[in-house]
Amino acid sequence: MPDYREVYEHHADRYDTLVSHEDHEGNLGRALFELMGERSLDVVETGAGTGRLTRLIAPRARTVKAFDAAAPMIDVAKQSLPSVEWGVALHDALPVPDASADFALEGWAFGHALAWNPTGWRDDLQRWVRELERIVRPGGTLVMIETMGTGVATPFEGGHSLEPFHAFALETLGFSHRVLRTDYAFATVDEAAQTLGFFFGARLITRVRENGWTVVPECTGLYWRQRADAVA
Repeated sequence: MPDYREVYEHHADRYDTLVSHEDHEGNLGRALFELMGERSLDVVETGAGTGRLTRLIAPRARTVKAFDAAAPMIDVAKQSLPSVEWGVALHDALPVPDASADFALEGWAFGHALAWNPTGWRDDLQRWVRELERIVRPGGTLVMIETMGTGVATPFEGGHSLEPFHAFALETLGFSHRVLRTDYAFATVDEAAQTLGFFFGARLITRVRENGWTVVPECTGLYWRQRADAVA
């Protein structure tokens, strides 16, 4: 299994193929649309990757600015979404004016802090959330989306590294949340094993083959809150 940073820098096309199979029932899109409401919004996304969330949001938004730290991921995203304003940027240095967005989100990006900065991930997360608050207008919405387990039917089944993230998001950062099933769907068991194994490794390959899965269960956490009245 490649290191995630290696995937983002050197295997963006394969990553895009992987996520194209995710959430085959469209549960995440419907949940995001509920949060967005009927208004046409100005949206900023960080950790956009190859645009899996961006593709959902762009048709419902007035404007979209999407950023990722890995330029190869942005290069792939641009191919299918030329109308979006793309850029390479870190989570805490988004090139966006203060109070210029109605909706700011990250997907499957902030959670990496737990592995990449085990002793300082809480500081990282607080700093990144402050950056989202900086760019959101008063009354606007901040959204985080993170995995609660792939190959599991219930959140954090069997234990998961992002359980502390979940607790911190709710208890310290004041986010509300809901759990969504975002199952992957494939034509064959072999396709499921090969495509998912590239990113998740041998353990998931074994589970896919043992269970004969063409639909692979996944749980995802959707976290949201409005911008605080005062932004530090």
